[in-house]
Amino acid sequence: MKYFKTAQFVPNKGDAWTYYECDDSEKILRQMTHIPETGEIDRIPDPIVKKLYRPEMLQPASEEEFLGLWNKDK
Repeated sequence: MKYFKTAQFVPNKGDAWTYYECDDSEKILRQMTHIPETGEIDRIPDPIVKKLYRPEMLQPASEEEFLGLWNKDK
């Protein structure tokens, strides 16, 4: 598995981090958005978009980071 993340500023909430869990061909298997300032987590277990666009623009993330957030407060 490969894990990636990217951030985008959301007014009045801070940075929203989007995380991607991908297979070795970079097909998106699961996706989530986490806003640390508010504690919001939006999990998408079967995302509509399966292709990872512009992976060179994403930051690497670890499996522990992804799973820690995915399983948080479930």
